[in-house]
Amino acid sequence: MTESQINSLPACDQKPLSFDHGEAIGISHRWYKGQYCAIITKVGLVGCGIYDIPTAGKFGQAIAIARGTPSHPLVTPEDLYEAKIVDVTPQAKSLGIEPGMTGREAVETMLQQEQTMRHLAAPIRVQNLDHVTLVVKDIEETRKFYLDLLGLEEVPRPNFSFPGAWFQAGGQQIHIIVENDDSGPAGQPKPEGRVGNRTHHFAFEVADAHEVATILRDRGYEIISGPKERPDGAVQVFICDPDNYVVELCSVPRT
Repeated sequence: MTESQINSLPACDQKPLSFDHGEAIGISHRWYKGQYCAIITKVGLVGCGIYDIPTAGKFGQAIAIARGTPSHPLVTPEDLYEAKIVDVTPQAKSLGIEPGMTGREAVETMLQQEQTMRHLAAPIRVQNLDHVTLVVKDIEETRKFYLDLLGLEEVPRPNFSFPGAWFQAGGQQIHIIVENDDSGPAGQPKPEGRVGNRTHHFAFEVADAHEVATILRDRGYEIISGPKERPDGAVQVFICDPDNYVVELCSVPRT
């Protein structure tokens, strides 16, 4: 050992590595007459022969090892790319990693499993309510309710093979399908004898639910519940459309 080797610290390198299915961390540690390297993913690692497979397996680790040769030593994580996997823990085998794979193939397999785990663990994260679809018997009666009474706007509809209409309600839409042989049945049972707001329904926001209730009465519409104040201060009115779908008209307190 030279004086320079005695006085210098071991070399330790760490860097991100990019693969087809994601990123991993590559590490390389070197010291006098020794070195090891590995590529670490979130589910396991691919490394050189310094790792003991039986011990790693007992601790539940997914590890695949490759062995270098005197002519092709495994010093850097990139050296593992084309090196052949010679042994794996049972946990690595359960991920689909087998001896004979290249190190790169083993890492890609781990990264694919990592993606699967993320998909299984993470919610889809819906961004917004896009539309509500209603099956109705009479499209003209439905138009009178949603356009003439509630003031929604009819908007262009794709050229479907079945009749219907689309109405715009703020940032969302109501999609109307006229009952046909291939559709579900129109309407739902009228909630007689039951609390109207405790059945299937959808809600539109209005400026003043009390004023809306007066308009509804003046125009001869039956109010099945309300106006009533919600615990958070919002005021709700419930009515039925021509197919007995319960519609809530709600005004929220302004601060």
